[in-house]
Amino acid sequence: MDTKRGIAASPGVAIGPAFVFESEGARIPRKYLMPDEVHREIERFEKALAGSRREIAELGDQLRRRLGNGPKASDILQIHREMLEDPKLREQVVALITNRLFTPEYAVAQILRRYGKPLEEAGDAYLLQRARDFEDIEQRLLRNLLGRRREDLGRLTAPVVVVARDLAPSQTAGLDRDKVLALATEAGGRTSHTAILARALGIPAVVGVQGLNGQVAGGDMMIVDGAHGVVILNPDALTRRRYETLGHNREAIEERIAAEYCNLPAVTTDGRRVGIEANIEFPQEVPGIFPHGAEGVGLYRTEFLYHTASNPPDEEAHFQAYMEAVQALEGRPMTIRILDLGADKFPAGFAERNPFLGCRSMRMLRLYPEIFRHQIRAILRASAMGKIRFMFPLIATLSELHEAQRVVREVREELDRIPLAYDKTIQVGMMIEVPSAAVMADVFAREVDFFSIGTNDLVQYSLAVDRGNERVSHLYSAVDPAVLRMMRLTLNAADAAGIECSICGEMAGDILNTILLVGMGFRKLSMTPNAIPDIKKLIRSISYEEAQRIAGQALALPSAGEIETLLARETRQVIPELLDEDETTA
Repeated sequence: MDTKRGIAASPGVAIGPAFVFESEGARIPRKYLMPDEVHREIERFEKALAGSRREIAELGDQLRRRLGNGPKASDILQIHREMLEDPKLREQVVALITNRLFTPEYAVAQILRRYGKPLEEAGDAYLLQRARDFEDIEQRLLRNLLGRRREDLGRLTAPVVVVARDLAPSQTAGLDRDKVLALATEAGGRTSHTAILARALGIPAVVGVQGLNGQVAGGDMMIVDGAHGVVILNPDALTRRRYETLGHNREAIEERIAAEYCNLPAVTTDGRRVGIEANIEFPQEVPGIFPHGAEGVGLYRTEFLYHTASNPPDEEAHFQAYMEAVQALEGRPMTIRILDLGADKFPAGFAERNPFLGCRSMRMLRLYPEIFRHQIRAILRASAMGKIRFMFPLIATLSELHEAQRVVREVREELDRIPLAYDKTIQVGMMIEVPSAAVMADVFAREVDFFSIGTNDLVQYSLAVDRGNERVSHLYSAVDPAVLRMMRLTLNAADAAGIECSICGEMAGDILNTILLVGMGFRKLSMTPNAIPDIKKLIRSISYEEAQRIAGQALALPSAGEIETLLARETRQVIPELLDEDETTA
């Protein structure tokens, strides 16, 4: 038995035989045509191009049918459609066939690798995904030219755990959900195509597992725990029985808790109310948050508008996305995060040497002012139709905040002159995501209407740990004493200024942190919808006084490990049915 750890990409437990998926990478030798072959070879390329377009269209239709009204994960294929329909691609390939007498196969490989190679070498996760898009299109065209069939995850004959170095978007989109029990890959992160689609399809997944392919043979028994980022190869009988029981029990318990608690408020036994909202990526997710018990949207990430388009979206594209969410919310509140571009989410054509410490988020305002203005105008217009507020991400200095506020004032003045209706009392807040903002929280609190702590980045920047890097991910802990002290500074500053301070990072959706966050005094948590029923049950099972006592003990401890042990023990005492022994020590 061998236990390996990666990045938790999509929750759930699956057990089954491994299917090692070998993604082909054809090497096309340089070959030349005779002049009288050019016309025929161009026709062959045209047929392959048309066939590839049909395949992508069919995949998109198939994925939409399967996801129903859920998030538009099928839009991940939008960039593939646009590439194949781009007349420049056809023109460039035909030019190489005509002018240099290249075979269509060699011409296709030359053109698409010319685009993909610089992105692959740029050194950041988002551009690497764009490179994978070019690679996927190249392989699709080559298969249609050569008459080969790709190894098809949609035609599996028995349930398996798919193991791969990585999966292209169209490969993940085309898999058979009834036959693919789980995914385990060497590459990828939580924002990779594989992770996004796995979550949309409800398939457990662990990504970023180093050296996985070389240690797995087809048919090896595997356990994939997508909630904890654990992959177990050839488990012993005891481990297998434990995970089988865990999987069955967890499913039954979650169904019962969801039915019992989704429509109840999160109120402690001594009457303290905690607001529970949902994090979303797409407007189409909104209808699905209510069966879990969400009271609104606490974090609406808007980068999807760039993930699914080759050109920057205009004001109208923003407005339509916000209006779709507003209408689905039916009067419930929504907090929109201003575009957090940069890091692993770049606009087309933008590269950065050190993306997480470079020109990211609000720092891109100076380079792309119109992008920011389009979004602010759209948000303000939508605010006339529903309960909307918005917040600036990754503010590190007061001057950055003031510059962002200046642009908002200018946009408001433009709308007043037109005039266009908007909520004149709309709240404008900021996220606390870097140590400088936490240390200066008392100053920032006098300048904004609310705080929202983005724990994902706050932990990463405080501890200098890339949580997507499996070699150092063990150092990443949301309950490290340094992180908790900064959170307490922020909350105290917000309380003193009389403004709200919520949590919208992944920490809020981890049930092991709930008692701590409630006890520290947080009155609003926003999380992935699936986590909401369990969090509500825990809050309704403990008093605020008891949560304060436990939080006080945790804040006095000197290490993350000791705090994690304390919180796991106390949580298990309150709701033992929600935690297995492994979770309390994970």
